[in-house]
Amino acid sequence: MEKLKFISFIVLCLLGINRIAYSQEQDTVIIKDSIAKMKLDKKLIKLAKQVVLKHGPEYYREYREPVIRYRRVSKAWNDLYPEFIEAYAGQVFYTVEYPYNEEEERFYTDYSAKVYFHEDLTIFHVSFGHCMGIKDYDKLSRAEKNKIRIPYIQRRPGKWVRDTIRDDNGNVIEIMNRYEEPPE
Repeated sequence: MEKLKFISFIVLCLLGINRIAYSQEQDTVIIKDSIAKMKLDKKLIKLAKQVVLKHGPEYYREYREPVIRYRRVSKAWNDLYPEFIEAYAGQVFYTVEYPYNEEEERFYTDYSAKVYFHEDLTIFHVSFGHCMGIKDYDKLSRAEKNKIRIPYIQRRPGKWVRDTIRDDNGNVIEIMNRYEEPPE
């Protein structure tokens, strides 16, 4: 019986050592991947900043950290145009979004500027907060890119107002929500 306990103890120790070695190997991979991800993030932010400052400098926001997303092209993303989805279905792309302070200004989107990258880091689309952008950016010549400047439209934050429309008897016909611009 003592011999069986000793053998069981040795087997469990060997399994434990194997598990520790395996988890250290996984940690190394995670560390390598996180370093590569940090480098990729820095490069994406640098390229996005350059293109936003070139075409719409008023849309560049530095007071918040840009949001970087890694995504795969699919029909689920409604911010991509259909021709792009058909041509690049299943491929990886990245986005860098510049968030803004909604208490100070207002855009039609959740970002002031958003830059789309192919997996090889070429920029294929640039979108600005007022739904203006540069489609097929990677297909434009340098001269064409140099001519493009997106105008800045400043909107101060307003408020959401709920309107209730009633008939002559006081019954509710329709309830509408609308965004009311602040007075100038």
